[in-house]
Amino acid sequence: MRARFPLHALTAVLAGGVLCGCQSSNPAPKQSPPQDFGFGGDDTPSQSSGNALQPVSPDSIIATDPSASRLQDIGGYILLYYRDHQQMPPSLDELRDLPGGDNLNFNSGSIDRPFVYDGAGLWASDGGSKCIVAYDPVEQSDGKRWCLLMTIPKAGSALSVDVVALSESVFRNYKPRA
Repeated sequence: MRARFPLHALTAVLAGGVLCGCQSSNPAPKQSPPQDFGFGGDDTPSQSSGNALQPVSPDSIIATDPSASRLQDIGGYILLYYRDHQQMPPSLDELRDLPGGDNLNFNSGSIDRPFVYDGAGLWASDGGSKCIVAYDPVEQSDGKRWCLLMTIPKAGSALSVDVVALSESVFRNYKPRA
């Protein structure tokens, strides 16, 4: 008489073998946070490595600079406010009324002065689709200024915000619309 091996037991053995074969034996190396930020001509973040500039991830920048991190938080709450009210908040203080908003820090990390906010935005002279809605009150020692750049939604698209460090010369090209 022949012994039968239950089908569900065979399936479990095969699945276990497949799962064991899928595991990586070499974990990804941990990256240390960047120490020195440089910017290319297009204000793309990069890290100095000898004479070459290496790209730096936005997350690593935000993790190492309090102004950038705070603007990232503010940007998220502006998106929530806009979703609920279909308009920009009259002031950053309005964001405190949102769940968790009471924990927001509206001060620049470099000088501990409030970020400048303009719900109507500062616009580039070339008439682009992005405007600055919040920014560091003064230029950083490296000649950059952290800004919250917003893309105005068009039909079928969503409002978006990005935290960017603009050179002072680029920042000065942004003005209120007349």
